[in-house]
Amino acid sequence: MSEIEMKVIPSYIDDELAIVFHFEFKTSQMKVGEAKVYTYKLTDSHFKTPSAGPKGFRRNKHAVLKEFEIIEEYRYIALKKISHFLKVIGIPAVAQDLIA
Repeated sequence: MSEIEMKVIPSYIDDELAIVFHFEFKTSQMKVGEAKVYTYKLTDSHFKTPSAGPKGFRRNKHAVLKEFEIIEEYRYIALKKISHFLKVIGIPAVAQDLIA
């Protein structure tokens, strides 16, 4: 299996207050799939103790994988790339909201 390239296209949905990342994956020869992740900032009312400072902001970010259409042999590497990208922007994990 060859390495895949990932392209990230961000957008914002005003009525959901969400930043959406559309990921496109391809090899040198073809497109192998795409995924969509919604990111939200949870308010302090979702937590028992208020958070302060940069670590509190980072802890309040939440990501949900809404779409994931990747060729089977590339799924694992695509998920690793998405997870790494989210960690870089301060989101430690992603939940899945996929309907089979």
